[in-house]
Amino acid sequence: MRISVLVSVLLLASASAASSAELLSNGSFELPALGGTAYDYPGNPDLVTANPNNYPATVNDWTYGGSAIVNTSVGANAWYGGAAPAGYDAIQFAALQAGSSLSQIFNSGAAGLGNLSWLSGGRPDLNSVGGNQSYNVFLNGNLLGTYFTTDGQAFTLESFANASLLAGSNTLNFVGLSTADETAFIDRVSVDLKTVRITVPEPMTLGLFAAGLAGIAARRRRKVPKA
Repeated sequence: MRISVLVSVLLLASASAASSAELLSNGSFELPALGGTAYDYPGNPDLVTANPNNYPATVNDWTYGGSAIVNTSVGANAWYGGAAPAGYDAIQFAALQAGSSLSQIFNSGAAGLGNLSWLSGGRPDLNSVGGNQSYNVFLNGNLLGTYFTTDGQAFTLESFANASLLAGSNTLNFVGLSTADETAFIDRVSVDLKTVRITVPEPMTLGLFAAGLAGIAARRRRKVPKA
């Protein structure tokens, strides 16, 4: 019995806790760097007034559909007045206005379970516009859930655990649901694939384990009654 227990302990010690690897790129929307431009609509590449930098709809790994926005937190802004809601990451963030969308195609080296997380805030109530937005999150076309923001909501952590990732290409998609001019801010999007790392015990550990087994075996032999 003691030998089996020691074997189990050694096997458990050989497998470390699950580790993870980030799969998304530009999760905090710091690219393209807007600089002096307060915000941009990459999803409108041909509309100069909405897209003064003439960005393509897919830029720096994200595809901006319709009126989706990349926004900066620097200075006053038509999207939030004097200051952006608290809790954003770094300088820039994205926005889902009305029925717009944000998506990224990313690669997972192997199929498995992944954790998805992001920050979500609401545009302040600016009379005719606000932040009472609802949006769906899809992974590979499968609905993970419907989420909501409210007027002026600080950036709040949202997450979905154990999402099913495919080996190879995967698609993450945020889709706004409001038919009015309501906007949810999105930032620090992250997807990681959980893996288990197997660690080979050091020679000294194996030696101690072997010595322990030998000692137990010797004690058991001494306890066997003579015929």
